[in-house]
Amino acid sequence: MTARWSAGPVELPGAVRYTLITGDGPTDRWRVEVAVPPAATRGEHAPVPVLYVLDGFLTFLTTAQIAQNMLAFSLGQFRPVAVVGISPATDDRTRLSTRRPRDLTPTVAAPGYHLGEAPYGTGRADAMLGLIREVIAPHVEAAHRLDPSDRGVAGFSLGGLFTCWALVCRPEGFRKFLAVSPSLWWDDRLLLDPDRARFADREASDVYLAVGELEDGPGRSWPAMPATMRQALSALDMVADLAAFTERLRAQGKIDVRSEVIPGEQHATVWPAAVTRGLLHLYRTSPS
Repeated sequence: MTARWSAGPVELPGAVRYTLITGDGPTDRWRVEVAVPPAATRGEHAPVPVLYVLDGFLTFLTTAQIAQNMLAFSLGQFRPVAVVGISPATDDRTRLSTRRPRDLTPTVAAPGYHLGEAPYGTGRADAMLGLIREVIAPHVEAAHRLDPSDRGVAGFSLGGLFTCWALVCRPEGFRKFLAVSPSLWWDDRLLLDPDRARFADREASDVYLAVGELEDGPGRSWPAMPATMRQALSALDMVADLAAFTERLRAQGKIDVRSEVIPGEQHATVWPAAVTRGLLHLYRTSPS
């Protein structure tokens, strides 16, 4: 037998990639990837909910594939949901990493536990949220028949910080919030301080929060950190921070929050398990 091979791009059913250009600078190009549930599961006329996922270069494919797989096996007990991943339009991992502190943090502050450089600065989460609300969402929702009244936002690490900040301070336009291992240490734990991060008026919000069990200190992390890094991160306890943030949310009206510590998981491994649980919490339906 003669074997013949050819190569081509891997495609996700129902997915489209857009490039958005918002200016003339190198940081004014965005990659917006949209995965829409199969037509047979959407219903003829009803628009579907949409989840906007930060750090799309890390999270989009995983989230979209999990959502499609859950839908296929749900026996009608999981709502179709479109997943939209948002990233800078580059494949350069250094540029992707160094853009994150600028786009995903709500205040101008030192990177702190991020332990990385911030050549593009910090504190432009408000501009990023405006880009999603005013430019990205209207386009993809019109193009793909998505429901603007049922938007969600999701993120991991600094993206989780962005999601939690939007939940507390800028929730308008979103109904669902999914934050995994959020960097709540940012700016001396800004979001844990009721004097510096006050709750905005809101409609009802449905929230899923998660952190890995092993994120309570650098000594339990994988990969194993050098001694100097462990020392620099010695005061970091993302499990305790999430517990404190959860209690803050539960004291508020109109916020329905589920918060979990995922057994056996750490920062590098927690997203797939947590986003699976989060999608189930936010989009499941009762059996008929």
